Order: sequence, then structure tokens, then C-alpha cells
Amino acid sequence: MVKHGRPGGWATRLLLALLGGAAGCEAAAPGAGPGPGEPDGAVATRDGALAQPTVDAAATPTLDGALAQLDAAPVLWQLVGDLPVLACGDSADSVYVTPGGLPVMSPARRGEVVRCAAAGMLDEATVRRELDGAGAGASAVAAAGAVTVWNLSYRTLRGDGSAGITSARVYLPRVPRLARPGAGVPLVVVGHPTTGLADLCAPSRDAAALRDLALPWAALGYPTIAPDHAGLGTEGVHAYLDGRDAGQVMLDGARALRRLLGPGLGDDVLVVGYSQGGGSALSAQALERSYGTEGKLRGVIGFAPEWPTRLNAFGYVDLLRNPGGLTIFTGVSKVAITVLRQYAWFGMTRGEAAAGDGFPAAERASIVQAVDGQCLLPLGGILQANQPRIGELTDEALRTSLLACIDGGAGAPGCVEPGASFHAFLQGNILHGDPGGAPILYIQGLADQILPAAEEAACNLAALRADGVSPEVCSDGAATHATVLGRNLAHALAWGQAVLAGTSRPACASASLPACR
Repeated sequence: MVKHGRPGGWATRLLLALLGGAAGCEAAAPGAGPGPGEPDGAVATRDGALAQPTVDAAATPTLDGALAQLDAAPVLWQLVGDLPVLACGDSADSVYVTPGGLPVMSPARRGEVVRCAAAGMLDEATVRRELDGAGAGASAVAAAGAVTVWNLSYRTLRGDGSAGITSARVYLPRVPRLARPGAGVPLVVVGHPTTGLADLCAPSRDAAALRDLALPWAALGYPTIAPDHAGLGTEGVHAYLDGRDAGQVMLDGARALRRLLGPGLGDDVLVVGYSQGGGSALSAQALERSYGTEGKLRGVIGFAPEWPTRLNAFGYVDLLRNPGGLTIFTGVSKVAITVLRQYAWFGMTRGEAAAGDGFPAAERASIVQAVDGQCLLPLGGILQANQPRIGELTDEALRTSLLACIDGGAGAPGCVEPGASFHAFLQGNILHGDPGGAPILYIQGLADQILPAAEEAACNLAALRADGVSPEVCSDGAATHATVLGRNLAHALAWGQAVLAGTSRPACASASLPACR
């Protein structure tokens, strides 16, 4: 278990900087710059004023003294350290193991950090190299200071209300950024694309994962957390495409960062996601007003979001109606999404041992072995090779009963188990955007063959507008699912910074999309 009150932690070093030598207060750390609207050489105070630092050189720096002076003294953001308040002394592997003796879960314990381990440091040259390798959008980031990396696990509530734990990777900037005077340092929560359901597929286990999406925000000075999602690498089953499960783990990610870093953080939160993570970000927007973040969600950015707003999302109903069709003609994504979602729902509702109950008995062992042992890229190919017919992906009793429910509604003849319960979940899993919630930037490539714009983005946007939400849309005619992030990251970074600064958001060059079909 982690311990609180670590000397030299992130916020402690910030506070001690208030009382430290004046010489270190007069120059910003490498890569630091004034916040938006701040003159060169100024530092932001907690009440939003701009002042030059004044310290008593004879004073003895103590944490208690610093806390007592926090409201009166300037907050020297350029000198904030990059160490957490919590003692991150756990081993890397222990982050994925649920410790025994945890207190009974309650809403107050959402985001409570249970394990924390240091995962290294990216010096300024490494950050610069990583950003340059992530594409033009990331390469445009100028404030590329050093970043420390941490792995942790924190408590969250699953979509069904049960207690869960998710692992995550945290990127802490050496030079935190004040987005606007008096608002404190904002937080960024990043949602990852589909990786698979096997524990080895947890993005935090891969040192290079999400550096193209998470690292740019940290390089800009924003503490950033990238949750794996409960059950992916940690105990239990990852509830793939369960909107409540995903949205809540994202919102609790902001809570976990607050517990990790302690005082000095602002209320503002930005949520960003790509593909599955884009759907997680949209779910967070839908749930934030009721579930909360212990702050305020200021903006949501989704790159090609995978977000089920209708029963036929990802072609699922079409596949159910065509059991004799060849999986090779469906595209890799629809086969993999079908299998992962069925595995996740049965595993969550019936237990991990029954996760394969949604597959035909003759195919069950093969499919379960593939899901348990493979991440996304090889999984789709294995499924198409081993299950050449669409009907080999879904148990016949599930298929026919689910179609009866879809066609006739609950209570219709043939709408029986297991289809009745799965149908109820699929319907209840369609979340609605909050018209009073955070603004949304929806970025979609028109050459996307994984989540085609006409089948997913156009339908999601129609659903959001029907809910009274008016997303800002960016369409990129040349972007595929693989390239939409790199091609449009610069605009997303500018939009996110504007949201956090409270300034005018940049407009997109194109917002045209095909009609939903």
C-alpha cells in the first residue's frame, strides 16, 4: 500500500519552493514559459494576480510553514517538482495485483490509489525525439520539458456498480503549466484504443504505448493519466464497450491524479481519447454531471470514437442476420469487436469461467484461447482463420433469442435468455450526451475503414445532436483510422489548450460528413 505525506513529493516541493532561496525563483526551468496571457518573467499567484516572488532567505523551509503560507505566497509553477505526494515504492508487477484487506468500497473511495511504482524518466531530449516520431501534430509541441513516468492502480466503480481496480500510466511534467491565472494546474485523462482483453494487452505494460496521445499533453505541462480500464491487466474482466464502466474509470482517473499529486492542482479536467478511448471520453461527458470528477470537466476530445449509439453499431445486427457469411468479407474490426463484446458481457455477468458462453460450443475453446492470449492485431486474423463463417462467432441460442428481442422488443415470442438480458444491456448501454456538459471536439477521418464515418461517426453525431449536444466536428478526407490521430493532433492540442485557458477555440477546416446509414 502507498503511504501519504512523502517528503519531497510533487506538491511538497511546490510548497517548499515558496520558502526556498530566491536565486532559484528568478529563472524558469528549461522549457518553461509564461502561461497564456502572462507577461514574460511573471509567476502566477493562487488568487490569479501576477507578482514577482518574495521570500525570507532566513526562513527555514518546512512543510507546515509552507502550508500556512500557501494562500499568501506566490505559487512558483516553474519550480514545481515532478514527484508525487504518495510514496510510489511498489514494484512494477504489484500494480496489477489487488491487495488484500482493502476497505469496503464507497463513493468517497473512488480514485483511491492502492499501488504506485516509478516507471522511469524521459529527459528533454527523449521527449523531443518521441514527439518528433509521433507525427506533425506532436512535433509541433514546443514546451518539451522532461517528464517522469509512473504506473499505478486505483479504485473505481464498475458499470454494474461493483467495486473495481484499474491500472494506469501517469506522465508528470517537470514544469507544470498554469492554463489560466488563478485556476491551478489542469489535469488530462487519456483513453486508449482497443488493445484486446488479455492482461498482457494493458497499455501501461508497454513503455511506448500512448506516447503519441498522452505524452504531448504532459510535454505541454499538464499532468496526464492514461487508465487501462478495470479488468485489463488487473483483477476481473475488462467490460469492453460498456459505456458506464469506461466513463467512470476515466472520471475516477482525475480523482486518482488528485490523490497522487495533492495540493496545487486546479479544478479543470480535459478528457481525450482515440477509438475505444474516444468512446470512453464521450461516455465521461455523458456521466460527468451525475458521477463527478472532484473538479470540472472542461472539454472532451474524441479521435474516431468507438461509441455504441445504436444496436447495429459496428455492424453487429447485420452479422447476426448473416450467419452463413464469410468473416473474411466483414473486415477485421467487426469480427473482433463482436467476439470481444460478447466475451466481456458474459464474463462480467456470469463470471470469468463463463466468458465463452456466448460462442458456439464447438468454437468456444478456440475463441476463448485466442481472446485470453492475443492482443487486437493478431486476434482478428486468428478469428477469421479459425472461424471462417460468421455463425461460428455467436452461439445459436444467443443469436436467435437476441434477434427476437431486437425485432419484437422485450416480451416478444422468442425473446428469451440469454438474448433477453444481453438485449437489455445493449439498449441500456446507449448513453446520451449531456447538453449542459463539457464541449466536445469530434475528429473523424473520412478514409477510415475500421470505423467508417457513414456507419459510426455520422450516426454518433446524429445521436448527440438529438440529445441537444452540438459537437464541434473536424473531418479529414485523407485520414484513415490509423492516421487520424497524427494528422489532427495539432488542432486537438490547440483546441484543448483554448478550452483550459477559457479562450476562443480554433475552428476546423472541414466539418462535412456523410449521412448515417
